Amino acid sequence: MALLLLAAVKGLLWTVAIPPWRAPDEPQHFGYIQFLSREHSLPWIESTHMYQDVISSMADTKFGAIRGQETVQVLTTADINPAANHPPLYYLLMLPAYRLARSGSVETQVYAVRVWGTGIFLLLILASWQLARLSFPRSHYLQIAVPLMMIFHPQLGFICASINNDSLLILLFTVLLLELVRLAKSDFSRRRAVLMGAVIGLGMLTKSSFVVAYPLTLLVLAVLIIRRRSDRSRIIRVTAIALGISVLICGWYYLRGLLHTSPPITVEKVERYGQVGLPSLLFSSRFTADLIDSFIGNFSWLIIPLLDSVTAWFRHLVWLTGLGVAVSLGLDYFRSREHLIVPWLAGLYALVIMTYFLFSAIFEIKFGGAQGRYLFPAVFPFWALFIVGLVGWLPASWRPRSVAVVVTATAIFSTWALMDEFLPRVT
Repeated sequence: MALLLLAAVKGLLWTVAIPPWRAPDEPQHFGYIQFLSREHSLPWIESTHMYQDVISSMADTKFGAIRGQETVQVLTTADINPAANHPPLYYLLMLPAYRLARSGSVETQVYAVRVWGTGIFLLLILASWQLARLSFPRSHYLQIAVPLMMIFHPQLGFICASINNDSLLILLFTVLLLELVRLAKSDFSRRRAVLMGAVIGLGMLTKSSFVVAYPLTLLVLAVLIIRRRSDRSRIIRVTAIALGISVLICGWYYLRGLLHTSPPITVEKVERYGQVGLPSLLFSSRFTADLIDSFIGNFSWLIIPLLDSVTAWFRHLVWLTGLGVAVSLGLDYFRSREHLIVPWLAGLYALVIMTYFLFSAIFEIKFGGAQGRYLFPAVFPFWALFIVGLVGWLPASWRPRSVAVVVTATAIFSTWALMDEFLPRVT
């Protein structure tokens, strides 16, 4: 309850502190909700346009000022809304708040939807607490620390306080990890299979990038089949049920897209690092550094205080904690009673992080504009391994206080980011 109360306060503060339309792609996501309410149907991207009241509000609230302009050019309704290409689940869930506030101004509707969406952030913290309890059964301080790191994560708070389907994507992927960990602990019941299938299906109805869940889930199940031959038939049954349920939930939407013939929408690639291949992008450009910077807080309207020095230190810590996890696991081989995380779970979390990192890199090569928020489905594994890498190699008696120092420093930084960055702009 204390974690949820803190998350609610943090989420509402950021919700109010962000002026309308300042969050990434917020006008487009809000326009999708408007379309559902006004047209009573799902949108097609080639025929879904931005509504004029949103464009006018962007001009009135000086949206262009974030790019050094005093106003934004008022566009016509011929401009296509790119968010119409997304699945509908998030927008359907936000529809009640929009309808409750539709008699007010457009800005009032924006704040109403944001406040309603804060509930997703609370559910994310609840799911992360449950996952932390399974991940660190012997370390109660870590069961609190990892959700706290997520609460005080500036960029995560920024995204979850805005109108953006990423928040629901992060929640559902965290719940999927929770179900996979429960499955790996020999819970092969039909109920677990149905829950996994439902989460995957709902995730695919939130954002198509959730497709990563299919190979990840199949890999975990394949490893379990190999390692637990006595339970092979039960695991195969879980696999079939989960896949079947997920397809039943989301299949209609993707079949609808396949049957719909429409002219292709051309997207011009955003060039930031030139025409480079994957090795050059990862090792000979600033892509990795920029991705980590925008993951913690340097993105869109959110520019964290003391940007260069803070992000540089954070990048160094990320690489050091990766080494720290390896050292911690090596030491745990000799001190099994003091280990923080079991090796297979550390491996699963590392795999999730690397999968979304490579996904972001491939997105950059094909389309450009990859952002740190593309790593957010792996936000729980990131902070879990980050803390393990910082304190796992220390003697057991030192760890709780060391974790307390890390969390306190993160809380101070997060509060500073809010006070220094947001409050001066809205007072």
